Formats: sequence, structure tokens, C-alpha cells
Amino acid sequence: MRKVTLLAILLVSIFTSAQESRLTIFSENGDAFYVILNGIRQNEEPAVNLAVDYLINDYYDTKIIFADESIPQIEKRSLMVVDVDGRRGEFTYKIKETRRGKKLRFFSFTPFQAILPPPSNVTLIHYNPNPLGPIQTVTQTTTTTTTTGPGENINVDIGINSGGTNVGVGINVNTGNTTTTTTTTTQTVSGAIVEPVILEDTGECFVMSDADFNQAMVTINNKSFEDSKLAIAKQVIKGNCVTAAQIAIIASNFTFEETKLEFAKYAYTLCFNPENYWKVNNVFEFESSIDELNEYIESFGH
Repeated sequence: MRKVTLLAILLVSIFTSAQESRLTIFSENGDAFYVILNGIRQNEEPAVNLAVDYLINDYYDTKIIFADESIPQIEKRSLMVVDVDGRRGEFTYKIKETRRGKKLRFFSFTPFQAILPPPSNVTLIHYNPNPLGPIQTVTQTTTTTTTTGPGENINVDIGINSGGTNVGVGINVNTGNTTTTTTTTTQTVSGAIVEPVILEDTGECFVMSDADFNQAMVTINNKSFEDSKLAIAKQVIKGNCVTAAQIAIIASNFTFEETKLEFAKYAYTLCFNPENYWKVNNVFEFESSIDELNEYIESFGH
């Protein structure tokens, strides 16, 4: 009987740990938008009703960027995707129009066990851990050039001789002003833009591509032991230019807090964009780890 009880507890524990959350956001006014989670854009194309699943963290720093650039962005720090009891499920938020502009408001919660497939009008995507690059727009510029002037004069002279009397008639025709219209269209193709950065030791460097990074993550996760994962992770960032977001993703795959901290310290001096290293803080469970990492960073005088 005791073995059955222990087995039941183990199964419940496994089922609970396997749960993930889904974040659904919709715009009540139909304004298309992009969702940024922990600094990483999730959707390639703007959507009016978007669901992001496979969320394993308890909270995400969230930003809403509208396709209409005239609409101010919405930022929400530490958007929770677990309830007060730590339960996971589907958290639905609404972009609502208020007197102070658009705001992100909680709408509903569905427990993990009761989550259903989203309706057909909802764009469903899996959580994207890799940067998609900056949002690009299509710009059309029209230039009109008008040339003003007297135009072209056409003179027509008609002479008539009748009974020894000459009659002359002169006709002057002005064609009027001339207008020329030129239309120039400039189109920027959507997609990731990778900008080079100059590093003191390695020369010109480019951010690690999504394909290479995904392959590196597979290699790291295929290792069974924490020390082996750490060794490969250090090899990856030592030989490539990685962003703060990519470092955070790698660190989140370690089991132990001390390993995450060791890797975060090692990776700091090799980071492509150290000004965004605050993103790595989200992988830690304890505030003391964040404090220790910050002290380490400050020791460089940055």
C-alpha cells in the first residue's frame, strides 16, 4: 500500500512539473500588435489575437508593440503566468482603451487541466527563445515635381486676298503650364538584421545565428551531467558572439543555482550586448544570486 502511495505522489509530482502556461492577448479594438517576452519578439507578423504556449517561467517582462507606429507601446514588468497559488494554466489579457491610452488588463484564467485548443481566429505560437530581429516596415515615398511657366506659344497666320484687299488673321495658342509627377517607392523587406560588432580580441563578430544556436542547445541538453553541460556551454560562448538573451536561455537549462551563477559570471565578459545583461537575472530563483552577479559585474567598473 505504501508503494502505491509513493508511486501516486511521484506521478503527481512529475505531472505538476511538466505543466506549462499559455499567455493569450487580444485587442478589443482590433489593433494588430507584436508581443515581446523578456526582450524577445514572439510573432513574425502582427496579430490581433495571439496565444503563446510552453511558458515555463512564473513571470515575463512583456512589451506590446503595435503595427500602427502612432500607437504608444505598452510595457508590463513581471507579467504573471501563474496564479497566487502557483498554479499554471491559460492567462488571458486584454488590450483595453482607457482615458490614459491603451492598457494591458487581466481578463481570465483557465487551469492547466482545462485548457482547450484555441479558436481558429487566434494565432497560436510556441514560446520563441531566439531573437527574430528588429521589426521592419514598408515605406512608400511619393515625390511630385511641378514645373510652371508660360508654356509653348503657337502662332498661326492666315492671309486672304479679296478684290485687291488683303485681310490678315493671326491666332496665338498657349499650351499652358507643364506638370511632371515622379513616384518613388522604397520597400524594406521584413527579417532579422544582424549588425557586426568589433571585439578587441576576435575582430569582426556577428551574433550567433538561430540555426547554430539551436544546434548548440541540442548538444548541451543531450548531456546528462551538469558539469558536462557547463563545459560545452562555455565552449559555445567562447567561440561565438552571443547576446544576453541567448546567455539567459543557456543558463535556464542548468538545474542548480550555483551552476547558473558560475555560467552567468563566465559569460559576462564575452557578451555581445552587456548593456542588456539584466535579462540574465530572470533565470535565478534567489535574490542572493542576482546580488552576487551584480557585484561581479560592478567589479569591472561598468
